Amino acid sequence: MSNLLVHNLDTAWISSDPTVFQVMVDDQTFFVEGAGSNRIAAPFGAPNAFAEFVPGNPLDLSQFEELRYWILGSAPADGSTTSPYYLEFSYIDAGDTPGEEHRWFVPVNQAGMWEQRKIGIENDRRSAITRFRLTCLTRLPFICYIDELMAVNEEMLLDIEQALVTLLENQVALPGLTNIALKQTANPGDIQVVVALNRDFNAGNRLLIQGGSSGNETHNVVGTAHDPVADTTALSFDPTDKVVGTLTAGTATVSLVVPVIVEAAPQPTQAPTPAIIMTYRDVLEDFERTAYITQRDSFRTRGTLTVCSVRPAARAYLVEYQITVLAPTRRQQAFIQTLLPQRLSADVGLRTNGVLSPVLFLPPPTPTLDEWRLGLLAPVFIRIGTHLETAPRQELPGVQQTIIGTAPLDAPLDQEGIVLKL
Repeated sequence: MSNLLVHNLDTAWISSDPTVFQVMVDDQTFFVEGAGSNRIAAPFGAPNAFAEFVPGNPLDLSQFEELRYWILGSAPADGSTTSPYYLEFSYIDAGDTPGEEHRWFVPVNQAGMWEQRKIGIENDRRSAITRFRLTCLTRLPFICYIDELMAVNEEMLLDIEQALVTLLENQVALPGLTNIALKQTANPGDIQVVVALNRDFNAGNRLLIQGGSSGNETHNVVGTAHDPVADTTALSFDPTDKVVGTLTAGTATVSLVVPVIVEAAPQPTQAPTPAIIMTYRDVLEDFERTAYITQRDSFRTRGTLTVCSVRPAARAYLVEYQITVLAPTRRQQAFIQTLLPQRLSADVGLRTNGVLSPVLFLPPPTPTLDEWRLGLLAPVFIRIGTHLETAPRQELPGVQQTIIGTAPLDAPLDQEGIVLKL
């Protein structure tokens, strides 16, 4: 797993002192579409007050290298005397030794804009995190919004493929084949279920059965029997694929599932039908979208110094996939093929590790003579813009002062100068 949603910020973290450090859910100001964010307000400042989230069980983030979250602040915060940090992010691990801390300043580059913040935790203890905190550092008033805290171990291709699978599988609901009530009760050990006559079910379908005594069940259909006289359709399963719980007629429901399968070419892919098959094709470096700057993040205190982590900017890439729709009927295939440009449009984008990646449909490559024949699959091709970190973090002290010297070029060293204390 390359990412884990630690908290979606749709519920409010607990304030240590609600009278001066107010925390509430705001369903009007958020970055993740359709959700809310935590609104944190300190109208008169609240030094050392904090908002806290305690996981139900200690959280093991040892396989992840960084934490990411979104912030929108009412004022900039860069650690200078004019724009001091007013918020600190921290966590506590059950294995911490005395004096061991995991604390970072929260920078805000531009007030009133959503910014994603990254914190490198690869060198911090993180196998049993018991609480996360946002602590007020100043007496200055401020308001900020926090959204989508996640742990990330960046794996570019797997991140994209996970995002595609999540997006498409959660969206495909074929008309007339979703939430169909059972017409007869099925008991544990049965190898078929019966619904009202529905000729759109076919052998090779994958079914999701909900409302049974053992929770959700998934079964593959190996045969169908349509009975117009009884007005029923029987959906049969393999003898090894037995019903687990009691499926009560009129209560349990059947839905046709359209799985999204990322094939490991060139191995042949065995898939139910309908299904969406994704095939990786190519990756290209995008020099125009790569920012040639030094990244700085993970601002924290080490002794008397403020340090930060630096590394080159993430490099931009264009990743291409082929998407093929398998279906037993043209009606089902066309429905899914229409859904693809709706869900993968340039207007919507693809959320990968909390960031929207642009998606573009491409013209197909020039076909060979064999590919002009009838009866062959007609895939679509997409290109996804993304970024990949290519260098490790290096922790360095932050700049404390800048000296500007003014003198003729041939003047002796140590002439009158201007010192800027930051």
